[in-house]
Order: sequence, then structure tokens, then C-alpha cells
Amino acid sequence: MNASYGRQELLQRMLETIVQELGYKAASIRLLDHERQTLEIQAAVGLSERYLAKGPIEVAHSPIDREVLQGNAVVLHDILYDGGLQYPDEARAEGIRSVLAVPLRIQERNLGVLRVYTAEPHHFLQDEQLLVSAVANLAARAIRNSQLYHAMHTIASEVNSSLKLNEVLKALLRNVIQEMNCKAASIRLLGPRKRRLHLMAAEGLSERYLKKGDIWVKDSPIDREVLQGRPAMIYDVEHEVGFQYPEEAAREGIRSVLAVPLQVKGQIIGVLRAYSAQPHRFCEEEVEFLEAIADLGAIAIENARLHEALSEKYEAAREDWAGWYRFLTLS
Repeated sequence: MNASYGRQELLQRMLETIVQELGYKAASIRLLDHERQTLEIQAAVGLSERYLAKGPIEVAHSPIDREVLQGNAVVLHDILYDGGLQYPDEARAEGIRSVLAVPLRIQERNLGVLRVYTAEPHHFLQDEQLLVSAVANLAARAIRNSQLYHAMHTIASEVNSSLKLNEVLKALLRNVIQEMNCKAASIRLLGPRKRRLHLMAAEGLSERYLKKGDIWVKDSPIDREVLQGRPAMIYDVEHEVGFQYPEEAAREGIRSVLAVPLQVKGQIIGVLRAYSAQPHRFCEEEVEFLEAIADLGAIAIENARLHEALSEKYEAAREDWAGWYRFLTLS
């Protein structure tokens, strides 16, 4: 695990080890797309290109994966008689008979599914299931670490490489959406009188929703909590209080919200929100990730303000020098 492999190569090596050491026919890792509710192939060993290209695994049509994503290991002793696969005919044509599927999870966050396959009917012993589950835990940690490192590196590079604030904040929000698999994200800053939150940037939200009205701190419990310096979340805006515009949020397809403060030198200047299209309980890791992104966003905002202030001083100084030059040349 400590060797300097890329994520793809690391996962491939892990699957190769499982197949070689335990004598399985094949193994695969699929990652969950939370918004589309599909499982997308990430790494595979022993499976043909034809089988891998059969189509996406849709959680709604795959009973085995629905059960696995609840946190349970699932065994199909013989797919000729056991149901549960979305593509049973393709599996039989591939020469698959038994399947063990285990979850890839980090702190109750579903990342995907690890499967192992045998060519003959096989009874997976408890020790086998525990070993494959342990490998899945290592794979989940490797995947999540890679995701977070890539996201933070990309965002930090954006912050440091551009003084165009709108571009930086848009890039930051796009990374939030990608890494958290959420519907949308937004940044709002407090007005000078600290009574309203003004939109600075948004991704994934319609113009209609963004024009729904002002965000008044007194009318938004979730933002009042965040402006006290604490993260706040709403599991389902349709059934919980705390959201200023619940009907508009429902029309927009928003169900869950996580909000964290933007802080500069100990002063809270605004709010970063992430929105999910599904009811979702944000885990500690997601909260910490969004807080880290908020810190980078606050740095970008402060950098832009400093740059603007320096530009104004430079222009004022340039005008002063120009005035002195004209005075001296005319004297």
C-alpha cells in the first residue's frame, strides 16, 4: 500500500493479488455515482472487454448491489439458480458461476462495490469473506485518499494561479460537486450590515432558483448556525425546518444541504453550501472536506480583495506621479 503506484495501478494490483492468491476466476471494483445511482467500472482482472462493456450497473436494477450498498456482504453460490444480478445472461456467457460482493465504504459513505467471481459453484467461507472485506477496506481508503488529494491539489492550484475571483470560485465549486457527488454548490458572502448573504458563485443551480429572492440571515436558521462558526446540515428540506425557501428547493430537486462557514483571519465572511438531489446524511469526512474547501475559497476571496486594493493604490500613485510630472514639465 505504501508503494508509489497511481490509484488505477494500485487497485489493479490488489485485484490481481486476490485472484492469484485465492484462486478466483476474476475480480472487479466499481465506484458509485451517487447522482445517477450507477456503478462504474474502476478496475478489473479476469473479465473480458465484451463483458465489461455490457452496460452500466444501475443500482435500482441490481438486487445484489442494493444489498451490498446497505453495508452487507452478499454471496451468490450459483448464478444459474440464484437471482440478484442485473446481467445474468452475460454473466453465464462469461463463464461466471459464483459471486461474492462486498462494500467499499469509508465512515458510512458508500464508495462502491468489490466483487470476486469463480468459474465453478463455490461456497465462500467466512474467512474468505473477511479477507475480501479487508481488501475492500484498503481499496476504499486508497480511493478516497486519492480523490481528496487530487481535489485539494487541483483547487489549491486554481487558487494560487489566478486572481480572477469568479473563475477560481467556479472551479472550486465544480470540484466540490465532483468529489462529493452532489447536485450543486454555492458561495454567498455577508453584506456590509451582516443581514443578507449575497451570491458570489454557483454551480448546478438554475437561474430561476438563484433569482428566487434574497437570503436574509434572520429568516435562514441553517445560515444563522453556520455564521456562528459551525457546520450545519439538513437531511431532507421537504420535511425539516431550517431552509428559507423549501418550496423553491423542492422544485429545483434539492433534498439535502451541507453548509460551512467561510472565514478570513477569524472573521466569518460567508457560507459555502453543497446540495444533494437525494436525502443524504453527510459524514464527518465530507464535512471536513467541505470545510477545507471553504478555507481555500476564503483565501481566494482575500487574495482578490488584496489585489484589488493594491491595484487601486497603484492607480492612485500613478495618477499622482503623472500630475507631478505635468507640473514639473510646465514649471
